Amino acid sequence: MKILSVSDKVEQQLLTRTGSGLPAPPDVILACGDLPPEYLSELRDIYNVPLYFVEGNHDIRHHRSPPTGCTNIHARIVTEQGLRIMGFSGCRWYNGGINQYTEPEMKKIVRSLWFKLLQSHKVDIIITHAPPRFIHDKEDPCHKGFKSFTPLIEKQKPAWFIHGHIHTLFNDSTERITLVGETKVLNSYGFFFFDTELVEEEPR
Repeated sequence: MKILSVSDKVEQQLLTRTGSGLPAPPDVILACGDLPPEYLSELRDIYNVPLYFVEGNHDIRHHRSPPTGCTNIHARIVTEQGLRIMGFSGCRWYNGGINQYTEPEMKKIVRSLWFKLLQSHKVDIIITHAPPRFIHDKEDPCHKGFKSFTPLIEKQKPAWFIHGHIHTLFNDSTERITLVGETKVLNSYGFFFFDTELVEEEPR
């Protein structure tokens, strides 16, 4: 499946039906926060594929003008063409603004999905706004990652863990990705295009 991930920065080159620079049309778009709702709506319209998103700490208009035709998957698990995707909005609490969580609050949200995970196959992709703690994050209060994401990666072993929030310019795609066990942790700042394959689980 061909996946376009976006976060934090409006990329004008993606808003043209030709000449976007993508190697192929995406099958699904995953948005990791801090993007205007109009931008997400336009991406959904241009590529005419499902768009799933989580919200960032600067997404202050989504509640009153949500992106048209897009699906918020905060604290949810969805299945798209056989691909199981989980999402978590927000960043670490730093000034009490929207979509900010303390570590115990995020841990509680993650734990609320464990029963559902036990009842089904593991997830293939996790999308978040904030990164896991000590992976791509920074030391200022706003940009520290969540510790509670680490056991989720270790137990679920998703193929991809995709986040935004950390603004970094990359010279090549390998700088974006850190391998944690079997999981590729990807900083999606701006946009990133990749292929993923479904791996069937062995019967339990």
